[in-house]
Amino acid sequence: MNALKESNTSSISKSSTKPYTNRTIRSVSTHSSQLGVIVPENNGHTENIDNSMPHSTRPETLYNSLNSKLPIYVSNATVFNGTNRNAQKHVSDFGPVLSYAGINSSNDVHLPSPRGETFTSSSVTSWNSAVGRAGLGGKSGRVIERLMGENDMLKRDLKIESLRAEEHKQAVKMAEGRMEALTAEYEGKLHDAAINKTLLKRKERQLTDLRQQVEIEKTKANAAQESERRWKEEIEKVESKAKRDVEEALNYAAMMEARNNTMTNHWKDQGLEVNRAVAKLSKEIEDIVLERKQDDERLNTLQGLCDQQATQFSEIVQERDAISKVYEEYKAMQEEALQNIKRVARKQEEESERILVHTTKTLHELKWALGLKKNERNQ
Repeated sequence: MNALKESNTSSISKSSTKPYTNRTIRSVSTHSSQLGVIVPENNGHTENIDNSMPHSTRPETLYNSLNSKLPIYVSNATVFNGTNRNAQKHVSDFGPVLSYAGINSSNDVHLPSPRGETFTSSSVTSWNSAVGRAGLGGKSGRVIERLMGENDMLKRDLKIESLRAEEHKQAVKMAEGRMEALTAEYEGKLHDAAINKTLLKRKERQLTDLRQQVEIEKTKANAAQESERRWKEEIEKVESKAKRDVEEALNYAAMMEARNNTMTNHWKDQGLEVNRAVAKLSKEIEDIVLERKQDDERLNTLQGLCDQQATQFSEIVQERDAISKVYEEYKAMQEEALQNIKRVARKQEEESERILVHTTKTLHELKWALGLKKNERNQ
């Protein structure tokens, strides 16, 4: 907006400092005692309008009407006294000043026109019904008729300019309404952007929570792996110990059986003692077998526990893989949503800035054009 104001100011200042041209628009002074006085006026303001605002549309009808009917200046002595004086006609768009002569005190007044036509007093009829049928003929009546026609034309142009000024005011009001609507829309979009930022922060917090949950699950999985390793080591220790006990028991049983055979063969007289020793050894063997069964049950229990731990570990691994997959999908979805939100917010902000700049520029142009029209009316 500041750049637009500076550009408009610079264009106006540049156009206002242009040199004057030879083209002039001269007005008729109705209050002057001397009609032959030539009043030069500067046309620089009109040129400023055309140069400073190349995109503005100047009304064709007004411009053509101003250039088609130009004021004529005749001295009082020629019009009212009838003396042999020269009448001068100054036309701004025809270049140099044209001087028409040929007016005398006789009844037939010859007035050469720029086209080469000659008008006489005998061809001039009553000039205007508003003034009345005056006895003036020839150049005086024609000049007064032309002046009255130009006066009516200027009144019509003044009414047209007033209507156009009203239209410009209505256009400015409509532009202000559109400006307010665009401002409200821009504020709404800013509110939506703030909401999107809040949602984004919430999603980031959820993402942080999910990351913490994944870390916790990883810690649990590592602890389960460590527990499984310890249980496997314990099972291996128990199995090795049970195998050693069974081997020792078998060796001891074989040794006792050999002793029994020896005692049976060599010590037949001590059969009772041998039988008692055999019964004792049998009982010890049964105890060893019972302990072996108990060890087998313990091994089975440990094996079942190991299988259960292995199943739980596989389930934990599957859950971890599923959580990792869901986390990756959620992360990709959130990143895509974040990019979409940023892209939409950036587009909305650019579009709002563009519309705001364009509307501000249009509003300044309308105000500037309205000010120029007001200056023209004042002049």
